Amino acid sequence: MSTIPNLPIFDYSEAETINAFGIPIEYIVTLERENRLISVDTNRWKYLAKQFENGHEYIPILRKMLFDSNIPQEFLFLAMAESEFKSQALSIKKAAGIWQLMPATAKELGLVINDYIDERQDPIKSTEAAIKYLQYLYKATGQWYLAAMAYNCGLGRLNRAIKEAGSNDIEVLLDEEEQYLPLETRNYLRKIMSMSLAFSNAHELKQANKEYMLNRGATDSLVVVNVKAGNSLKNIAKGANLSLNSLRNYNRHFKYDFIPLEQKEYQVYLPYEKLSYFKQNFQDSFDISGHFIVYRVKKGDTLSSIARKYRLNITQIQKANTLKTNKLMINQKLMIPAFTNYTHNTTNRKA
Repeated sequence: MSTIPNLPIFDYSEAETINAFGIPIEYIVTLERENRLISVDTNRWKYLAKQFENGHEYIPILRKMLFDSNIPQEFLFLAMAESEFKSQALSIKKAAGIWQLMPATAKELGLVINDYIDERQDPIKSTEAAIKYLQYLYKATGQWYLAAMAYNCGLGRLNRAIKEAGSNDIEVLLDEEEQYLPLETRNYLRKIMSMSLAFSNAHELKQANKEYMLNRGATDSLVVVNVKAGNSLKNIAKGANLSLNSLRNYNRHFKYDFIPLEQKEYQVYLPYEKLSYFKQNFQDSFDISGHFIVYRVKKGDTLSSIARKYRLNITQIQKANTLKTNKLMINQKLMIPAFTNYTHNTTNRKA
């Protein structure tokens, strides 16, 4: 058996992390020896810990979702690399949410994106979508490290790189001289690995008073409640004894401060400790003042003419009123979205 000189000693959790990605441990040794892993000094550790803290309320849920789907829990750090666990993150390329999904990809994966809601910013539903996508990429590539690369640069781009390189070996694909893959993708995997190794180190977590992050069986800290359409976020916040801004932070997927009218009810996230109070104190209230105006249909009106009058499109009026046809009746009441009067649910957002 050949030996590798100056082989670093990895503890069990670190070795487990490396194996989770299907990466040969010898390659990690090479990266460390050549200082090509992102070093984690004291300042960078504090920075990474702060990023991790951004998602502390839903990370236990996401970890369990990954585990139940047979995806390495280390893929949490793919989300961390993408968005720093900020559900409101929005890139210049229009990718959004903690998994930074593009609009077209998100819709293909079943997420809703419309005038009122963007489920890419729903930490739970976006994770369900990301899991579908990662499972597809793993099935297509056969290795988790290849799935991570494809998540960043696209499966087509990865396949072209493999064809050009004549190999799917990680060391070949990440060769700095040949540059089979874009620089962003080459750095991407190293970044994810560096984060994963840093957070697998129990000693560092204890030193930073973040040992609770090791608890993979942590109980869920967020709960889901179903709230009827038309309720304002202000009313929901009052019922949960939360500030409006706090409720917004848990529910970034709502673009405006009310529950959309397109469905009878929607899921709203609350901190677990607020559930009992909410059940005892929440009072359902249909309040769309400031969000919609009521229009009474007149003789000669059509959806098209009403839409033009309010600078909307027909679909927006149809969705707000759950209309299945374009036929209108005189004196029929329509809810007209008053977009200019909306309080958009982006207060103090920073990606």
